[in-house]
Formats: sequence, C-alpha cells, structure tokens
Amino acid sequence: MWLKIITGIVMTLFGLFVYGYLKQKYIQSKQKAGFLKIFGDWKSSSPTLKFGSSYSWGTFKVTFQTKNDLDFATKNKLTEDFKNFIKKYYSSKFDADLAVHFTHNETE
Repeated sequence: MWLKIITGIVMTLFGLFVYGYLKQKYIQSKQKAGFLKIFGDWKSSSPTLKFGSSYSWGTFKVTFQTKNDLDFATKNKLTEDFKNFIKKYYSSKFDADLAVHFTHNETE
C-alpha cells in the first residue's frame, strides 16, 4: 500500500518536472522566434540570444558582433522592441531592463 502511494507521489513529481521543462522550452522557442523577427533582417552578422534565469525569472543576453551593430539596434529602438516583446511573457513585477542585457563582442 505504502509502495503504491510513494510510487504515485514520485510519478506525479516527475510528471510535473517534465511538464515544467517542456513548457519552458516551448516558451523559449516562442521567445527565440520573436527575437528572430526583431533582429532577423540584420545587415551584417546576426546577434545571438542566450537564455538564463535569476530567482525564477528569465534572463536574456543579446550579443552583437560589433559595437556599431549594438548602437544601430539601440538607435532604431530594436532593443526596446525586444524588451517589450519579452515583457508579454511575465507579470507586471518583471523588470525587462534588469532581465535583458545587450552587449557586443568587440574589444575597445
């Protein structure tokens, strides 16, 4: 009897873990699609997106190849467009300015 209860609890926890993992991957694929929509038509090499997390909130690191590419994206509000897109996935407590980081690979 106890074995069935313990097995049921373990299977439920495992199922919840798998569900959470698959849900996270699905949301990340939608976020990646939005990223490509905003930054996909890039003149030089496309920026990259790296997912992370901090205190259960998503974090996003967008890396451009050059400082000029980053400056262009900032000047043309592409960075703001991406932050606004990401905000849609979280509650009003989410601060996209802290969660989304833009950088470049060039050394000065």
